[in-house]
Order: sequence, then structure tokens, then C-alpha cells
Amino acid sequence: MPCTGIHAAPSGPIEFPELVYSFVVCDEKVVMIDGGVANSIMDVSFLDKLDYLVITHLHIDHIGLIPDIVETYKPKILVYEGYKKHLENPEKINETARQVLGDLVDTYGEVKPIKGDILEVKGGEEINLGKNKMKIFYTPGHAKHHISIMIGDVLYTGDSAGGRYNGTPFPTTPPPLDFEKYLSSLEFQISLKPKVVGLSHGGFAPFTHMQELLEQLKSNVRVDIDIGGIQGEILRKHLEVNYKGLEEGLKARK
Repeated sequence: MPCTGIHAAPSGPIEFPELVYSFVVCDEKVVMIDGGVANSIMDVSFLDKLDYLVITHLHIDHIGLIPDIVETYKPKILVYEGYKKHLENPEKINETARQVLGDLVDTYGEVKPIKGDILEVKGGEEINLGKNKMKIFYTPGHAKHHISIMIGDVLYTGDSAGGRYNGTPFPTTPPPLDFEKYLSSLEFQISLKPKVVGLSHGGFAPFTHMQELLEQLKSNVRVDIDIGGIQGEILRKHLEVNYKGLEEGLKARK
């Protein structure tokens, strides 16, 4: 049976699957947004096919499982223009990840070379999926090559609109961060007025999440989200990296 509806599939490391989410949208054409970490046991057994795999950005927690996905489904891979070469040779991706994330790289797993039908986009494209169109937006700040996707009334923001756990928004701002572009991308996405937001770190969230995050950033409020256990420890390390980037980004702004 063909898949139906939209799905948030946990694709984080085995120790904390819900740290990262990949999203699947089932229309006449089936789309997956991001591919999780290499050390993931993401379950997409409900898929009978996959036409497009969209990469919001090339950080290791979003692309590690892609070689396996491509081998199974052979989708067209969409990535921001100029970055196809880094998928095919991820040496720089892994090196930068180690510098920024430290031993979290061992938890996530390194990225292997990604081969396949890779198409570069720059934002502004619309792709017909059947009942819906997939609209691609350029949303830099978190990374200079970041894109976001809107299908129907759901906006899939990657890491350009923060994350959310226990009902609390938090910034996704590892170094190097362009704080002004991060804010501008967030404000732009608010202007799109989606009904629901798909967060790579948090799953589906209400539209109001983005406004909450914007106010948090403008007030320079720092949050502490304690979920306990090994998952809490991984999230704590993740937040430390984000706040380091935010501090550096704010200093560079002055």
C-alpha cells in the first residue's frame, strides 16, 4: 500500500532517537526532509517509494543516514547550490563537525560519501508533488547553505527556527553563526504563516513556536531543558554548543 499523510520519523542516535526528526510527506510524489544521523535506527518501513530527499543543510545530524536511504530508494537529492561536492566527499563536513561538536560526533556517527542523483537548488523553486507543491526557501543563518521547505500549510524549517522539547523553544545556533541572518530567516518564516512547523529538533510544533523563539532571542533569554538520563546529557551537550555559537554570533554583531 502506498504511504499516506505526513510523518515525523525519529532519526537521532540510538541513545536518543527523538533528538532528531526526519519528515516524510506522502503525495503522488513522496518526499523525505533530512536523513538523520549515521547511528540511527529510523523506521520508514511504511515507505514503498521515495521520489525526493531534501537536505536542509549539511550538518552530520541531518545527513548521516542518507547513504542507506539512497541505496534503498534512489530518490532525487536536493541540496543548496555549490554543496553537491561536499556530499560526494564529506571529509570537510566530518572535520568541521569534530571541531564544533567534539565527542557528540561519536554518538551521531560520521558521514560517508553520498552518491546519487543530486540536484542543486537556490531557493524559489516549486516542485509539483500531486495535490501539493513543494516550495523551497533560502533561510541562511544557522548555516550559509540552509534551505527550508513548505508543503501545503506545513513549514519544515530544519534548524533555521530552533528546536523544542518539553514545550520549551531553544535556539539552534552552533558556531559559526550569522545572528542577523538567523533572525531574518526566522522573521521571514513567520511571515509565511504556516499552520504547523516541522522542527528537526522537536518534531511538529504550533506556528506560535517561531514567535516564542524570536522573543527569546531578542530578550537574550537562556533556557535549561532537563529531560534526565543519557538523553538529557546528550541534549545538554547539544545546548552548550548552541549557546556558544549564539554568544559568538552576538559578539560579532557588535
